[in-house]
Amino acid sequence: MSEKLETYLDEIRQYLAGSKEKQEILAEIKSHIMEKAEQEFGEITEDTLEQIIAIYGSPQQVAEKYMDDYQIIAPTFKGYLLRYTAVLFAVHFTLTIFALIFKIRMLVLPFFYIPKMDNFQALFYFPMIFIYDLGLVGIILYFVTQSRKDIKLPWPKLNLNLQKLTESRQKRPKIIVLVLMLIGYAALVYVYMRYHTLFFKSLNFKGVESLFNPEASKWYSLALLIFLGFGILAYFVKFFTRPEWVNLLRSALQLVILGIVINRPIENPIREFFYFDIHLVTNLIVALIAVFLAVDFLKSLIILGKKSLMKKTFS
Repeated sequence: MSEKLETYLDEIRQYLAGSKEKQEILAEIKSHIMEKAEQEFGEITEDTLEQIIAIYGSPQQVAEKYMDDYQIIAPTFKGYLLRYTAVLFAVHFTLTIFALIFKIRMLVLPFFYIPKMDNFQALFYFPMIFIYDLGLVGIILYFVTQSRKDIKLPWPKLNLNLQKLTESRQKRPKIIVLVLMLIGYAALVYVYMRYHTLFFKSLNFKGVESLFNPEASKWYSLALLIFLGFGILAYFVKFFTRPEWVNLLRSALQLVILGIVINRPIENPIREFFYFDIHLVTNLIVALIAVFLAVDFLKSLIILGKKSLMKKTFS
């Protein structure tokens, strides 16, 4: 066989990965090229084959012609890719938040393992679990597609009105609300500048007593100000644009702040408190906020995902 033709077919083979009829396709391409060389030039040589190969097309283009009917994931299952990934990521995300809050590790067979993390490790872990969940769902749908059987995938019949859900989350912002938010935020900044804390154990005419020690007071107070600041900034941006990306980014940034706070080790941050277990109450509050943010983040993903699918469907 011609060396150039062999190289050309080998390049096509790389783009036919996954095709069960690979050898038959390559044999057919080889036959077409040799027949065309003989018809056009009357002989099959290195030069005539090279000219036919140049006309025949790039290896990728040729492979695509033979792969039109071959699907990695069947079109009817592509909608499930986003749905299942969103559900799995929501579960994975929520369990990870709880693992971070209570500083434990989790093993959820057969899906994933959540290690015990601290400091900024969670910042790199969250994008990784989304990629993992997307890949896991993709692999499952790949095998379902290749089974060539009439399989109905389970999914609850939810009458999700995308328009109503979008409108409820993208209400036009009001100046008065923004002004009140800024006044309240300015008041918090004033309190922090004066007392170096936003968390008080007692507040009376004799003075104030912080709930945390000085180091923890500054750290948690600044974290709260940044957390609220992202929310106000997102509300302000909505005066100029109202895409769901604003909500998604705001939820993501607030979750990052929450993760940093959870993982920043401060020894004995809370001063003695006799009335109840303040550690338990604090953990429950943080967990509740994390769940609400995770749900909000998931809603944004659903809205953006459905809009993307609708654009592809009607384009």
